[in-house]
Amino acid sequence: MAYIRGDFIKTEQNSLKTGKDIVGQLFPEITSKSLAGRIMTLPEAVKGKVALVCIAFVRSSQNMIDSWTQPFEQEFGKDSMFAIYEVPMINASWKVLSWMIDAGMRGGIPVEKHDNVVTFYGDYSGYQEVLGMENTNLAYVYLLDRKSIVRWKGRGYANPEAEKELLKAAMTLK
Repeated sequence: MAYIRGDFIKTEQNSLKTGKDIVGQLFPEITSKSLAGRIMTLPEAVKGKVALVCIAFVRSSQNMIDSWTQPFEQEFGKDSMFAIYEVPMINASWKVLSWMIDAGMRGGIPVEKHDNVVTFYGDYSGYQEVLGMENTNLAYVYLLDRKSIVRWKGRGYANPEAEKELLKAAMTLK
């Protein structure tokens, strides 16, 4: 597997080479409400920290996100210079039921993580294009440096090699 500017180039599901190369670019602004009820704007909320931002479109991709966040949290969770944010992206047609969807998520996520889950309800096609998220059945992960520049990206499930590369990349950004 090649590691080129943060991109894994391979044909397996967990590797990523999309049409739009966001690596080396500022992460786009996403403003929405966290499960704790706070209006948050990414990447502003993570400026000054190394952050793993995970985006998913369907509930079934949560295990994919967990495959990336669990080792990241295990390695860096006690270090205040690191942060993990999850951004569920949900079509605008579901906004009327957002109270119910968010309540369900709050029930399944520990309270101490509610500030780090920012649910976006709306047209996410622009984010798909900019971030290269062509398959909404997959989870996408982006490693941001302290200036909110994307330094690494992945998708789907983490495999041991990809996990190792993510942790190594994060360590170099500290």
